[in-house]
Amino acid sequence: MKPGVIISFDVECSMGGAWQNPELKPVSPAKGMMGEFGNKRLGIPLICDILEKNNLKAAFFVEPFNKELGYPNETEKVCSYLMERGQDIELHIHPNHYNYKLFLENKPFVFTDQMYECPPLFQLELLNKGMERIEKWTGKKPIAFRAGNLGADEETLKILSKAGIKIDSSYSYPFAGGQCAFSKKEPFNGSKWYGDVLETALSGFESMVLPGIYSSKPLDLMGISFEEARDAVKKICKSGADAVLILHSFSLFKVKDKQYSKARLNRVVKKRFEKFCAWLDKNREDYPPRTFEEICSLIEKKEYSPQKTDPVKIKNPIRAGLGKSVQFANNFYRF
Repeated sequence: MKPGVIISFDVECSMGGAWQNPELKPVSPAKGMMGEFGNKRLGIPLICDILEKNNLKAAFFVEPFNKELGYPNETEKVCSYLMERGQDIELHIHPNHYNYKLFLENKPFVFTDQMYECPPLFQLELLNKGMERIEKWTGKKPIAFRAGNLGADEETLKILSKAGIKIDSSYSYPFAGGQCAFSKKEPFNGSKWYGDVLETALSGFESMVLPGIYSSKPLDLMGISFEEARDAVKKICKSGADAVLILHSFSLFKVKDKQYSKARLNRVVKKRFEKFCAWLDKNREDYPPRTFEEICSLIEKKEYSPQKTDPVKIKNPIRAGLGKSVQFANNFYRF
């Protein structure tokens, strides 16, 4: 079986400064997930349009605790929309979304947005409640998980196993030993088993910044060019491992402020995503597009053999330098 390519999205809302300023509210799913600003829909609807144009499906890791942020019955609408568009819906958790309600009710809680920093029983509680909501909204129990901020570790995987989650995608070697609390020893792309949980890494690569000097980057189109993403995928798959790309529900638009009062299309990231989807569609025989649902099905049929590989290197310092310039300019709202 040829190595495949998984396009994934973290579907979530910003806290909008609400922790720091009690007069502010967290951002709504309508804005943070759907990207609804006036008559524009710059989030999931636009993403799904681009995917469908290229006959692709993606894995959407949905954060379910938005009732706790003051938006009941909103996330289920997002899930219903993704179901209608035939996409793969999985579980994503930011503990501080759940903690926010405890904070408003003056109840005790651990102030952290990192899953691995939460007590094990609380992690299990979050997983069970999150899975219950996703299953209620979609009719299907999620089989894959990604921690908010990639904030998981090896112990989190043991808790995922207790919850019945079969696949995790929280590991990414560019962040290992930091916000991603997995060991930074033996960095890898691809998949490996941790007990009975398959860790399917968010891919990374080494980009040459200057001759002889490399910088680790995740396969995230918000921070890298289409060409870098394409070349990294080619090398990762050629080495025998699956490649996993990440974006967010808000990646295709820019916001004017942390409250998302206004937004405009992020033309740079949209173009990168369109080019990547068109390339993947054209080259699907060599780089089969996959979802976590499909991988789980292949595992059950004993047709999937996990492979991991060392980080790949892309030697193009001129392109990397130009990319940094574009990225710097694109950080400005009016660019």
